[in-house]
Amino acid sequence: MKTLTIGRAARVAFVFGLLLLLAACGGGGGSGSSSNPTTPTTPGTTGSFTLSLSPSSLAIGAGAGIPTSLTVTPSGGFSGTVALSLTSAPSGISIAPATVSVSGTTTVQITVTPAASVTPGTYSVNLQGTSGSISASTGLTLTVEQAHPRLILDASTLATLRARAAANTPQWQALKAACDSLIGGTVNYPTQNAYPNLPNLGSGYQGESYLPALLNEAMCYQVLVSSNPTAAAPYGAKAVDILMKMSTPYTTGSGNLGENPLVDDGYAIRFYGVGFGLGYDWLYNLLTPTQRQQVYTTANAWLTAFEDPNGAANFEYAQPQSNYYAGYFHAKAVIALATQGDNSQASAEWNDWLNNQFYARVQPYYQKHLLGGGWPEGFANYAPLGILNMSLPIREVMTATGTNLIAGSSAPYTYPLDIANYVMQFTWPSLNYFDDRDTNHANSNTQPPGTPAVAMFQQIAGELAYWKSPLAPVFNQYLQAVTAATSNFSPADPWLAFLEVDPNAPTAPINTLPLSYLAPGMGAVAARSDWTTGATWMSFRAGPYVNNPAQGEEYFDQGSPALVRGGTPLLVNAGGWLVHNPNGTADENEVYNDNYGSFNGTVYQGNRQLYNIFYVRNMSGNTVVSPYGQGAYTTESNNVRTQVTGFEDSGSYVYVLATHLEDMYRSFSGSPAVSSWTREIVYLRPSRFVVYDRTTEGSSSYDQYMAWAFPASPVAGTAPTGENLLGVTYNNQFAGAMTTVLPANATLATTPLYPGDNPVKVYQVQVRPPNSNVNQQWLTVFDLSPSESLVAVDTPVTVTQGAVTGVQLAASDGNSVVIFSTGTPGTPVSGTISYSVPAAAAQHVITELQPSTGYTVSVSTSGGTQAVTVSPGGSYTTSAQGVLYFNVSAAGTVSS
Repeated sequence: MKTLTIGRAARVAFVFGLLLLLAACGGGGGSGSSSNPTTPTTPGTTGSFTLSLSPSSLAIGAGAGIPTSLTVTPSGGFSGTVALSLTSAPSGISIAPATVSVSGTTTVQITVTPAASVTPGTYSVNLQGTSGSISASTGLTLTVEQAHPRLILDASTLATLRARAAANTPQWQALKAACDSLIGGTVNYPTQNAYPNLPNLGSGYQGESYLPALLNEAMCYQVLVSSNPTAAAPYGAKAVDILMKMSTPYTTGSGNLGENPLVDDGYAIRFYGVGFGLGYDWLYNLLTPTQRQQVYTTANAWLTAFEDPNGAANFEYAQPQSNYYAGYFHAKAVIALATQGDNSQASAEWNDWLNNQFYARVQPYYQKHLLGGGWPEGFANYAPLGILNMSLPIREVMTATGTNLIAGSSAPYTYPLDIANYVMQFTWPSLNYFDDRDTNHANSNTQPPGTPAVAMFQQIAGELAYWKSPLAPVFNQYLQAVTAATSNFSPADPWLAFLEVDPNAPTAPINTLPLSYLAPGMGAVAARSDWTTGATWMSFRAGPYVNNPAQGEEYFDQGSPALVRGGTPLLVNAGGWLVHNPNGTADENEVYNDNYGSFNGTVYQGNRQLYNIFYVRNMSGNTVVSPYGQGAYTTESNNVRTQVTGFEDSGSYVYVLATHLEDMYRSFSGSPAVSSWTREIVYLRPSRFVVYDRTTEGSSSYDQYMAWAFPASPVAGTAPTGENLLGVTYNNQFAGAMTTVLPANATLATTPLYPGDNPVKVYQVQVRPPNSNVNQQWLTVFDLSPSESLVAVDTPVTVTQGAVTGVQLAASDGNSVVIFSTGTPGTPVSGTISYSVPAAAAQHVITELQPSTGYTVSVSTSGGTQAVTVSPGGSYTTSAQGVLYFNVSAAGTVSS
């Protein structure tokens, strides 16, 4: 509630006498706006008053009125008549009543009405109260909405869609066929058969069949009603029938036909609630007053149930990142916006959605944790619908109110645009598979889980076009490429495809995109050699838990990379890979038990041990004493510091530094499992990755190892003394090799995930140090060269000065040397460093030096060995991330 007080005015007797004379002659005692007639009043003669409104923010369609409560609070003995007017308001907005009689604190209902001529938008106006020379005012935020339809289908969009229909585009043909398929059938109530045969319609899974059918029919109606009302009529009637069946009130008595709003903790609101709002808006002129009342009354009940602390609130409402919350977020937006002017609760619902759900919860959370895109619930799971439900409301607010939440000056919400870069960067080079982290479900399709859903790309493409993003042409080209590569796998529902896909949209070459990407919110990194379908590609993630911990769809893999060449994986996300067929459902259960099973002292129950990360176990013989692995730890609840603190792409290399990974680990009784873990990755284009880890376990009595997951059984090869080389062939294609350089003399154990599986789809290699030191350094090279003969020979460098370590990669297609700090992570290496390597032309990459600082590099060659010295001060300058890059010829000449 917002209150503004104007101080006591001077009391001059002859002024009041004059006012009384004017009143007797029919004059006005107070001033009103141009849209309110002047009304005779009895002015107060002493004291002052304040005004306050509740709510002080209103949304209403042009031509309709909306009530709000006005409280006049007198002081200093004030009483009398207060005349009301609006100032700083556009022409055409009126209030009623025009006067309030005040004797003590007085609360009345006033109605604000914008004329049909008022331009939609959000206006900051003042409500002025005047009584003689005494006045006060209070602020009012008024959002004037479009007439129906106001959600998505504004005049411009309808004109575009009608032109596409006239051109008989493939998307229109598909939509019209879907609409025709239900004509003549029966629509079942939610409690009746959910899966009847066409032309009949049932709810499907918790309303999953209702929503697309409703929006298909309603869109067909809206597209045709202006040009061919006769053809439009059956579609409109069918849509109304669906909407009324969906909105049948739920009762607990016998004979109930309505859906329970709390079925599955509110899951169904993503279908029913969104349908209530969009259906009400798109079919407004076809609904009787009684039908409208049924829809918004049922809609209000669903929102109340979802927000009730005894309903879904303690589970899915509590945190603004989950597929459940996304469905509620979309539903509340469309219900509030669509039913304004009819629904007495709509204004309060809109105020809560805008100021609480959006500005207080979603906007800050998504700008912090999902900046750059992403979705932590699996892209072969809830991601496509979650992205839609967190994107379309922003467009719906724009079309209904003219408010642009994307470009908010103080609180921008860029997620609907950021997601475009994310999905392009995290799709495999082959274009037929997506980075399969987090929950993915087994299916019966010929294409495996992880196949990109074309619907997601179609929806994003349409939103980029609507918001006039410069990325739209490239994304249109990418959409075409993914559609072809996946044989149009899982396309959008017909209404959405017709809305979002422009067959004549401009395109631009995909290879104009950058070769690497950081989504800082989730700490997600993607990098590739090029934009061909055979490129080498990496994904990586290091950040706090982002998903609602109670939802549990995000997995426990912070710090884990995945590596692929084209469509052939070397290092896999085991949780996503295991649910492939055959036996996908059985392995999905194994993955669930591994992540969430009740701990019983065995390895595969509740230990979250299937990721490409560092593990520490507290063992008693073969029995696990305490659950290990990572937890659902967040910044907000657990002060997690885990993040990608270094990222850059120089062209020749990509550098990634992830710190405080230890914050994600569950502790053991009496001590932490992992006291410290920092991971660095240097990607040497086109095909080699050097991974360097510095770890500290909580006790030397614990079992520590580094885990790596492969899609086929790795085969040992020949490696230099103290190292291990494993080669992997998958589907008769050489996928690549892994070499363990540090710790020297590490032991390897290969375990199928899961024991007893037939066939085995994932093999986990566990790398253990030869000692029980709590502090360890691990240096591992992954080589994705297209043939085994091109795999580099990796040997440690000999360090002669400085707190560094490193490796030389010798290969027929070029040599590389990579140097890392052995000191405290995040602390630049100080002083001079020196190391020696076999004399050969090579590129050198040194990390964790002073950033943006000059260094001198000198090389001396003797007896087939090059001694390299790097000293502060000189003409070779480190990057902003403290990485120094230079080349050394076989003769020892240094160049940048």
